Amino acid sequence: MFKKIKKIISKTDLFLYKKFGSDKSLKCLENIKEAEIIFSYLNESKSEINVRFVGGCVRKALSGENVDDIDLATSLTPHEVKKKLSTKNIKVIDTGIEHGTVTAILNDKKFEITTLRKDISTDGRHANVEFTLNWEKDSARRDFTINAIYADIDGRILDPQNGVSDLQNGIVKFIGSPEKRIKEDYLRILRYFRFFAHYSKHKHDKETILSIKKNVNGINKISKERIFNELKKILSLKNIYNLFFQEESKKVILNIFPQFKFYNRLNNFNLLKKELKDLYDYKIILALLIIDNTDNHDFFCYKYKASNKIKDKFKNLSNNFENLNDKNFFLEKNIKRLIYFYGKNNTLDLVLFSILVRKNLEILSVKKLMNYVNVCKVPKFPISGEHLKKYGYESGEILGNKLKSLEKKWIENDFLIDEKIILNSLNKKKQN
Repeated sequence: MFKKIKKIISKTDLFLYKKFGSDKSLKCLENIKEAEIIFSYLNESKSEINVRFVGGCVRKALSGENVDDIDLATSLTPHEVKKKLSTKNIKVIDTGIEHGTVTAILNDKKFEITTLRKDISTDGRHANVEFTLNWEKDSARRDFTINAIYADIDGRILDPQNGVSDLQNGIVKFIGSPEKRIKEDYLRILRYFRFFAHYSKHKHDKETILSIKKNVNGINKISKERIFNELKKILSLKNIYNLFFQEESKKVILNIFPQFKFYNRLNNFNLLKKELKDLYDYKIILALLIIDNTDNHDFFCYKYKASNKIKDKFKNLSNNFENLNDKNFFLEKNIKRLIYFYGKNNTLDLVLFSILVRKNLEILSVKKLMNYVNVCKVPKFPISGEHLKKYGYESGEILGNKLKSLEKKWIENDFLIDEKIILNSLNKKKQN
């Protein structure tokens, strides 16, 4: 049946398929078996369309990007969605039912399903909505034209805001009035810069930038968790440097995040080859923006409630900051010590961080270092308290201090130690 349906796809759809490579990219949505099942349960018949893909998954599919989260829009009410899916033994969770959203889980795949809506009122953080059957009204309340593209399970596109054309031409713009859209949710200021850095082929629209500057303080109304979650997505962009080397966006970003004092370090990030650039996650990029040899990063972590993993990562980079320009710091002997004290991941962080902070660090030597870190076995101190007890030591402070002394000798001897060194240190002969 699906083959017959695909034969009658309109010429317009076929044009879009060819233009965007959609016969490859949209198929990544069409070929999700779980999506096909959910669509079949929510649509009353093959000729009726009650549900469509929408937002990021469509935008990414058309752009040839990896699709992770899947959002669906439906003309059915949340109650109807739950009823239709639950009777088919599909798990449905009320993730935001007051706003019309439920999450369906099938074979560990999650589908966020939201009823078509129109806004009634908003306070800059949350909107009061009313359900509608009108797809165009639903599209009109979304943030950007490139996020208001819908597609059914057969890849046929519904595009009330001309988002496909904007995506093709690298145009990032709000739907309707930029100021109105921003005041509905001030987080859209950051979302705008994320999409602009990633997709735009043009300069900032003057009206848009003016509206952003006028309302930038509204960011303070947004929870720190939401801000940090959006920041993670921004810092994960491979062309993150775009935000700081366009004057208009740089001013706004630094207004929101004044801790980003060292944005110039990203100047060379764009020059790295993809193979190396892909090794940088948002945590290292954030570290490059804020880390020096002070504890200034502590305030940022406190303000945005950063995880202990991030705090530990930043502490490691800050504590070793002064050592990065020491020519002996990245000798294999010292790298092995770093691995022992900080672990492989933190050692790799130091190497990646150094590439964009330290002067005259050759990329070739960096690759060798990283290969060495990856293959190097984490040294394990071969002596235990039980071992020393054989020499007459008893549990307590003396035994602990002697272990530390032997560990120091072991490290200084390139993680090698023999019985002779132990005996000399203990000033005892092993009893036979």
